[in-house]
Amino acid sequence: MELIGINGAGGRMGKLIALSILQQDDMAVTEAFEYIESLCLNADLGLVMGIDKWKIPIHTINNRSKYKMNTIIDFSSPKGFRKILKYAYTNKIKFISGTTGLKPLDIKLMNEYSKKIPIVYSTNMSTGINTMLNILASIKNILNDFSRDIEIIEYHHKLKKDAPSGTAITLANKIANISKRHIKKSGISEFPRDNSVRIHAIRAGNYSGIHNIIISNDCETIELKHTAHSRQAFSDGVIKAIRFIKNKKKGLFEMTDVLKGEL
Repeated sequence: MELIGINGAGGRMGKLIALSILQQDDMAVTEAFEYIESLCLNADLGLVMGIDKWKIPIHTINNRSKYKMNTIIDFSSPKGFRKILKYAYTNKIKFISGTTGLKPLDIKLMNEYSKKIPIVYSTNMSTGINTMLNILASIKNILNDFSRDIEIIEYHHKLKKDAPSGTAITLANKIANISKRHIKKSGISEFPRDNSVRIHAIRAGNYSGIHNIIISNDCETIELKHTAHSRQAFSDGVIKAIRFIKNKKKGLFEMTDVLKGEL
């Protein structure tokens, strides 16, 4: 039985992941964490989720405390990510995170810590987005054709704080690594048009997440589009990641590793 602690348990993804775990036979939520200013702090996780009382209080992580968990799921903030990652490393706990807005230092820490603990990190845990990443890898000649302009447009709900999204940056990085194009995150149009990958971020309404890659020249346009109809697509990926990481001793993994065989 995998014993799961959720960091960001009071957030949209945290609550959905907890509900998804509740429906599994081989894992259970045993700990719930939030940041110190959270309105959910000290509340019962079940009541926060809108179900029956679960007798799991939401608290802040204390580096000197021991908790009943062997895997940590993190969907929080960059600050929350850093704190819980250090705890996982110090206590040799498996770590899965989908937190976005991370800095290069955070990625460096994951690479370092993964020498001693297993880590799964992905800006998007859906099967669809990881299929898009595989498709991009298969069209290298098209991406390296500099007669084609490449734009990424992403839509998320109006409460999402980071822009552009971590997923859009991941897609842009994939294209840039293949084609050596530069990335421009502002989406501002400049003339004459250069060979950069430009990202445009929309924050409105209650979008779960739309990512549209446009590859266009004077003769034709190719579009690769992924629409998340609900956050369940990401939660399903987390469940797969928990089972994938179960017997890992160390290493830094991506969702393409988790989903190998499905893509």
